[in-house]
Amino acid sequence: YMLVRYYRDVFNIFASTAIFGNHESPRRSEEYVTKKIARAAARISKGLQKDLYLGDLSMKIDFGYSKEYAEAAWDILQLKKPDDFMICTNEIRSVKEWLDESFKFVGLNSDDYVKIDQKLIRPSKTDVLTGDPVKARKAFGFKPKVKFRELVKIMMEHELMEADREMKAESSQLS
Repeated sequence: YMLVRYYRDVFNIFASTAIFGNHESPRRSEEYVTKKIARAAARISKGLQKDLYLGDLSMKIDFGYSKEYAEAAWDILQLKKPDDFMICTNEIRSVKEWLDESFKFVGLNSDDYVKIDQKLIRPSKTDVLTGDPVKARKAFGFKPKVKFRELVKIMMEHELMEADREMKAESSQLS
């Protein structure tokens, strides 16, 4: 951030920065809690998995949709004047809310399947992860359209299709 600002100011280079909040999509790897939850909820609903092990469910995060954040990056590059931005929704939700919404999507109660694993709890508490997207809204009209429940739905629909593919592959191996 500081280096980009330095080169922009000193050498008059067109260079912008953006700090992106958590941005979710079906392309997330399984190490991320949103993907881990969506995948487990889908697999549990299809009988492919029994339990889900998680850490701290109270962590609060600003969840946004990756596609919209990529579009924001493009919009930043189209500006006449470079600047620095925060790209986020400014809507704070807990991991527990993501968990409950994911399981609700498949008609299940998360409390029946989730186990807390102390090894997955971070040794230090992370601050609430959010930012203020007002500057981006004023500069190029950034306003996230995909809200929390719609984002969970996008993730869940993808994971349900993946679970169906897994079931189909297993049944074809058995025959």
